[in-house]
Amino acid sequence: MQDMEQQSPLWAGPPDEYFFVVGRDPGLWFVEPPEWLVRPVPGARVRQYGCSDYANVQEVIEKNLEPRWQETQPLVLETNTLPVIGKDVTFRGGGAQVQDRFLPNGASGDRSFSRYLKHNPGLRPFRQTNRFFAAARQETTMDLPIWPLESGRIPVGIECRNRTNFYHFMTESLPLLVHYVDSQAERITFHCRNDDPSGFSDRFIRAIFPEIHDRVSFTARATSYERVNIPLNLRHMIYANGDPRIQQPIESAQGDPEWQTVSAHVQRRKFILKNTYDASLRLLRERALSKISQADLDKMPKRIWISRDDRNANIKHRPLIGEEKLVARLRDLGFERMYFESMAPLEQIAAVHAAEVIGAAHGAFFANMIFANPNAHIIEVGSVQTQFHRWGDFLGNAHASGCRYSVVFGDTAQDDPSEIPSIKQGHIGVRIGDKAIDLICRLAEQGQFD
Repeated sequence: MQDMEQQSPLWAGPPDEYFFVVGRDPGLWFVEPPEWLVRPVPGARVRQYGCSDYANVQEVIEKNLEPRWQETQPLVLETNTLPVIGKDVTFRGGGAQVQDRFLPNGASGDRSFSRYLKHNPGLRPFRQTNRFFAAARQETTMDLPIWPLESGRIPVGIECRNRTNFYHFMTESLPLLVHYVDSQAERITFHCRNDDPSGFSDRFIRAIFPEIHDRVSFTARATSYERVNIPLNLRHMIYANGDPRIQQPIESAQGDPEWQTVSAHVQRRKFILKNTYDASLRLLRERALSKISQADLDKMPKRIWISRDDRNANIKHRPLIGEEKLVARLRDLGFERMYFESMAPLEQIAAVHAAEVIGAAHGAFFANMIFANPNAHIIEVGSVQTQFHRWGDFLGNAHASGCRYSVVFGDTAQDDPSEIPSIKQGHIGVRIGDKAIDLICRLAEQGQFD
């Protein structure tokens, strides 16, 4: 293993030189033969609501509500994550390159895809990339060779966006440790785009994975391995690999036409993201819940509203106008207000799992939905901006628990809430108007969809 400081210029070439094709390009081995690759599962029960106080904004929100989430139970797929041995692998910028090609793997695969299109703008490279993955889907399977040698002590490398953002770490990186609880590897390294810890990452690893905590480390330095064990998630293989064990569950969904148009196109990849979840999330949920007792659950309230702690300097604070008025109404319905920043990891997990109804403004808290009770109702309050640019981020977390998940799109916390802001203005906070407060309270009182 050695540090590699020079940044990769690979995006200057065609897709074939930038992307590693799993099942075609040499350099990956399964540690063990996979029992399954992709399978249909019950997902979350999801509803969206437009609740702006401004007619023009309400019209836009309603126009962009997705009919799919008004259905009883659309098809959701669980995608497996499998430890693989990679040869000549370099981690840089939060992603992995196998023999100088970027590996389409989980969230880092999304970011490497976006990076390629950003550096190759225009319709021609966009279409070329879509055709490239369509061909890969036709020509490849997941019949990787099995690693023929001892693999237990090969170091583990995990892709990681950063240690600061609770959502990204809890959803994308921490769950991958479930595959290495019994590992004999001396080093389990998270390779991040930056190494600016807020402290929560270490606390959650210590609480949920105490037996391997002392072997886990983080680095933001580009690092090269001759051999490394990588947790490979198969979500990208839905559009990039033709293995029947991946494609048959999709093809059998004849009553769900959305699944019949799978491709590498950016909108179809977003669809796949919204309608799948990584098996690692489910396994993290099971492991975390095994760490809490019934006594831990019994002392937690059944109805909670989650607020951000303004005293915590590590948290990005966005305005939440109308929260105090909403909280006053919710207290009359038996809600307690909680601040998760001041709670230990297992306390947070117990609070989420014990609750029957949980409400909060859009934010990283919703990564915790993986710990929710399947009968719980989780209510997220966002805006037209979060609808356009953040909707779907938490769906995988909801699917992993199977909870009820309502999203109320209200207004933006700006001088003129009737304006629809560009994301270039930054992620603006939420304004909860009277209409939204009435709806949230109705959903909370019923404990079910409106």
